[in-house]
Amino acid sequence: MATDKAARQKPAREKPAREKSAREKSQHERADTETRPDLLGRIAAPLAAINRAPLTSYHVVMVVTALLTVIGLGMVLSSSNVLAFSGGGTPFDIFLRQALFVLIGWVGFVTALRVRIELVRAAAFPLLLVAIGLLVAVLIPGVGSEINGSKGWIDLGLFSIQPAEIAKFAFILWACSVVAKRMRTGYWLDLLFPAVVGYLVVAVLVVVAPDLGMATAVTIAFLCVLWFSGYPTRHFVWVIAVGVVVFGVLAVAFAYRFERIRTYFDTFRGDFSNPQGAAYQSYQGMLSLADGGLFGVGLGQSSAKWFYLPEATNDFIFAIIGEELGWFGAAVVVSLYLTLGWVGMRVALRSVDPFRRLLAGTVTATIVIQAFINIGYVVGLLPVTGLQLPLISNGGTSAVVTLTSLGLLANCARHEPEAISAILSSPSRRRRSWLALPDPRPYTPERPVPASATPGRSSAGTRRFGDPVTRPQPPRTGGPAPRDRSAGARRTAQPAPVPRPPRGTPRPPAYETMPIPAEAARDRRRGATAMTGRTARPVRGREAERRQPRRPAPDAGSRQSPGAGRPSPIHRGRER
Repeated sequence: MATDKAARQKPAREKPAREKSAREKSQHERADTETRPDLLGRIAAPLAAINRAPLTSYHVVMVVTALLTVIGLGMVLSSSNVLAFSGGGTPFDIFLRQALFVLIGWVGFVTALRVRIELVRAAAFPLLLVAIGLLVAVLIPGVGSEINGSKGWIDLGLFSIQPAEIAKFAFILWACSVVAKRMRTGYWLDLLFPAVVGYLVVAVLVVVAPDLGMATAVTIAFLCVLWFSGYPTRHFVWVIAVGVVVFGVLAVAFAYRFERIRTYFDTFRGDFSNPQGAAYQSYQGMLSLADGGLFGVGLGQSSAKWFYLPEATNDFIFAIIGEELGWFGAAVVVSLYLTLGWVGMRVALRSVDPFRRLLAGTVTATIVIQAFINIGYVVGLLPVTGLQLPLISNGGTSAVVTLTSLGLLANCARHEPEAISAILSSPSRRRRSWLALPDPRPYTPERPVPASATPGRSSAGTRRFGDPVTRPQPPRTGGPAPRDRSAGARRTAQPAPVPRPPRGTPRPPAYETMPIPAEAARDRRRGATAMTGRTARPVRGREAERRQPRRPAPDAGSRQSPGAGRPSPIHRGRER
């Protein structure tokens, strides 16, 4: 019996000891967890610090642009040496010509980085007129040269230029300039006109060339301008629907374009029953990607560039990237374009100037969408359109225009509010040299201009209120002489009496501009009204605070802190 009783008491004594050891072990594990962050926290902490840095956008734009330029030059050299040597020259002819255009593009990048945004807006319309003149000159016999069935180049002897690329860049600048002045009106016609007129002129001249790929790029730029300006969604859907119908008609109007559409559906289904026909280019591009595998066959070791893959240096250069650098090399290129899209949207969201916001968003979206269209038709997900891979494909005019556009994006990144504060307060700003970039200027709203008399149709500017109206004082019949107000006295503005209009007269507009519908709906959801403003607290929150009983006011003669239940020790000591 004693033995059984001792055996029963032994587990009872060991249970508190086990609980104590388990408690101490959990405390040690919790302390180790608090002192040693997990792997995700170690990775996220420096990324969050980089994201909070004021000049992150500017540095990311510079790094991504430099990396894409270097990769593009390397791939042009690798994919064009066979073609250049077969033409009777050295293997470096095409590469050296592309390197010259890239150098000119970097000059444009630095110029766009240093230029004032006011000068860009002033030069947008003249540049658009010059671009339209070049598009018209291409159609003149003897001036424009035809390449691959498209009469879209002007031969200048040593090199050729593509006016459609210049027209796309000029249209983006001009459209952003005219739409930025009309963003306050919120009326869909103000955002659509006159930007749609410039788009139709440029697009029609490009289609007549004919170059449906560049017409697609101009259309993407126009849609991006409308989207980032806050164009109503239902009207935006109608614009897209009309564009799809027009491009569908243009695609089936010509035999070779219809053949491309049919080839796309066959390729998408994996049907290569006629690899030597219209599907030859898509078939060879997929074979190149398949040969690359994960790590590729090595830089310069592609077999498709030996005249198996048409346009290996231009439209289908991504297939050469996949063959020589493999899946990982292609993934690096895709990640660089994704990073460029992220940083461009970051710049657009942080910009205060409406023109910079539209310009950053449109330039970024146009470049990134064009890149993914090129990658899409190389891998067989989209029909072949002829759009180049920005900064990587062989093309002089495209390289110059794209680098200049990215220079404007870097300029917008330097004019973020936090970036301006960091640059102007930097200690190294005092040690300036003639190579240093000019100081960014904070955004100043445009000078008000007279608005239209019709609500929501202000095409002249963003003015909301007019000049103060003063009422003339009636002459006095008697009494002391009026005091002279011209001797420095302050004159108060008094509202003039509004005469009652006769019956049958239409009422004048109550406001000169109308709010953007999306912002107005968001303000209504937040509880803001026309009297409280956008940043006011919701009405329900104010009513709830008003219903709460007020705290009794503390005694004026005591030093009791608010919310404390008893006097502080200092107060008690003074009382003693």
